[in-house]
Amino acid sequence: MNKETTEKKNLRPQHPTATPSVFVNEGREGYEITFEIPGVGKEDVSLNIENRTLTLTTDNAYTPPEGLTCVSREFAAYNYAVSLDLPEHADTATIKATVANGVLTAKLCKKAELQPRRIEVAAE
Repeated sequence: MNKETTEKKNLRPQHPTATPSVFVNEGREGYEITFEIPGVGKEDVSLNIENRTLTLTTDNAYTPPEGLTCVSREFAAYNYAVSLDLPEHADTATIKATVANGVLTAKLCKKAELQPRRIEVAAE
């Protein structure tokens, strides 16, 4: 086997890039953003914020275990990429994200000054 063939064999397969389905929901106290990324695990996800832009990228690294060949799949292997502008009222410092069963959920609060609050009325 020549050097070029050996180098090509060691490269991970490249998957096409797709835009995931994204759902942005607003509640009284914050936002919940859901990304559908089937086949992607926690270790393959990158979620970044710069200014008010939230960017999701994935590197779907699935390859069959050594000595095995994939003969059937329920869905195609994709890398995912999407950027979205967050609302001005979103407090980007509070973002938390989880991934389970092919769904990444990011939650963040609204800025404190926009949170609903009760104002005490004092007697004179």
